[in-house]
Amino acid sequence: MPRLIVLARHSSVRQVNIAGPSATIGRAAGNHVCIDSDTVSRQHALIEWTGDRYLLADLGSRNGTYLNDERVIGTRPLGNGDAITIGDCQLRFLYSTTMLPPAEALRLVTMPGDLHKLDAEPRRTWVRPRKRESLSLLP
Repeated sequence: MPRLIVLARHSSVRQVNIAGPSATIGRAAGNHVCIDSDTVSRQHALIEWTGDRYLLADLGSRNGTYLNDERVIGTRPLGNGDAITIGDCQLRFLYSTTMLPPAEALRLVTMPGDLHKLDAEPRRTWVRPRKRESLSLLP
């Protein structure tokens, strides 16, 4: 099930599943994804399933909707890991079927650039290097 990882200004990270053929994003309480920010319009954007892909559309918002740092005019296809900016809110669109731990979700939202090859790239984990043992030479 596709979902959005949402990082709103002054808020914690949350994950919202996109169920059904469409999901609206905006400040009004009736939206599927409600974002409490003055920079987000009441009805700001729409994510819609067309039968073969998801599309993102701006709904005439005042501050615009951005997909991977490019303003959305009309509709734009969404890919796994795409970065969406709505007002002062950052979102990531993901296709994967499992919910992420909050720390991993925050890392994905704040990671610069697009994540088009998110599933193809191996996950990198940081491993603390071991201390080098000193070698002593015996006569």
